[in-house]
Amino acid sequence: MGVESPTENQGGEELSSLQDTLGSEQITFVDTLVSDIESVIAESSNLHRYEYVIGEVTNYGVSSNDHVHFDLAHNGTHLHCVILQFRRSDFSVDLEDGLQVAIKGELSFYTADNYCSIMVEDGVLDASTKQTLPEYPQCIGIATSAESNAREDAVTSIHTRHPGVDIVIQDTSVQGKRAGQSMMQAIGALDTNARIDVIVLTRGGGSDTHLRVFNETALCRVIHNTQTPIVVGVGHESDRTLAEEVADHRVMTPTQVGDIVPDYEALTDHLSQQQDQLDTAYTQTVTTQLATLQQRLDHDNTQHVRSELTDLETTLDHAYQAREQQIRHGSAVSVVSVGLLRRTPRWRCLASLYPTYCRVASVSPPPAVSISTAAILTRRCRTPRETSIF
Repeated sequence: MGVESPTENQGGEELSSLQDTLGSEQITFVDTLVSDIESVIAESSNLHRYEYVIGEVTNYGVSSNDHVHFDLAHNGTHLHCVILQFRRSDFSVDLEDGLQVAIKGELSFYTADNYCSIMVEDGVLDASTKQTLPEYPQCIGIATSAESNAREDAVTSIHTRHPGVDIVIQDTSVQGKRAGQSMMQAIGALDTNARIDVIVLTRGGGSDTHLRVFNETALCRVIHNTQTPIVVGVGHESDRTLAEEVADHRVMTPTQVGDIVPDYEALTDHLSQQQDQLDTAYTQTVTTQLATLQQRLDHDNTQHVRSELTDLETTLDHAYQAREQQIRHGSAVSVVSVGLLRRTPRWRCLASLYPTYCRVASVSPPPAVSISTAAILTRRCRTPRETSIF
C-alpha cells in the first residue's frame, strides 16, 4: 500500500469522524459527489443514446475567446451548449434567440462550475429552411414499403379527400440494416422526378429499435437537402423522430397523410360559391354598364336631334325670309301672295313646305297652305334656286 498524502489522510480522518458523528457511512464531500456525477455522465449509455437534442435557442452570445454559448430550452427546462471557435465555420445556420434547432454533441459535466453542457458538433434543424407545401398538389410520391399497411392507409387517406390526385409509390425498406440507405435512395428517386409535387416518407408504428433509423444523421441530411417539399409521418401519435422534425411538414400517422391535399368536396363547394358570386357580379356589372351606356346614348341622341332641329329651323327661317322678299318685289299677284303670307302664321307655311319638321318638333300639324296659294307662289318663283328651296 502507498503512503497517503497529508491532505488525503486528513480528509479521510475528517470523513471518518463525521461518519461517527452522523451515525452513517453514506456521506461524502461535494468534490467527491461532483466527480461521481461527472463519471456517471461520461459512462452512462442512457445519456448518450440520443443522436440529437431539440430545443429553442435562448441566451445566445459569443465570448471574448470567440466561443458561442447558448441555452437550449424546452418546456421550461434549459441545457447549456457551447460551440467552440474552430467549429463555428462548420455551421451554415446563423443562430439567434428563438430559433428551433436540433444539435448533436458530447454531453459533459464541468466540475469547476458544476453544470452540464453539450459541446455542439452539428446542427441540422432550421425553421427558416423549411419549404411550404403546395396548396393543390397534383402528384404525390410516397416512400414506404409497398406491401405495408402504411402504404394502404396513406393512399386511402389521400384519395378519400381528393380522388383526382396521382400517387407514385417508391418501394423502400423501413427497418433493418439496409433501411437507412434504402430510404435515402427512395427519397432521391422521388426528388428527381419532375412529376412529384410532394414527397411523403412514412411507416407504421414499431419499437424504439425499429424507429431508430429515423434518427440517423445521414437520413436527416437527405431529408433536409431535398428540393421537393417533404412530409414525414412515422409510427403512432406518441412517436417522435428527428426525421419528422427535419422534414418540411410532419403528420402524426400514415392515415393523416391525406391532410396534405385539399378536400375535394369542400373545394367543389367553394368553387361553386365563387362561380355564383362571379355570375352575380358579372350580371350586376353588365346591367350597370348597359344602363350607363343607354343614358349616354339617350343624352347624345337628344343633343344630336336638338342640334339638327336647330340647324333645320335656321335653314327654314332663311328660306322663309328669302321667299317673303321675293314675293315682296314681285307683281300684283305677288302682293296678294305677300298678304296671304302675312296673314298666315310663319310656322304654317313652313309646315306645308316641310311636314317632317312639324313632326320632329312634336306639335300638332296646322292646316296646309291652300293649293291656290301654293300654286301662285310656285308660278311666281320658277328660278332653280327657288324651286330647290321648295
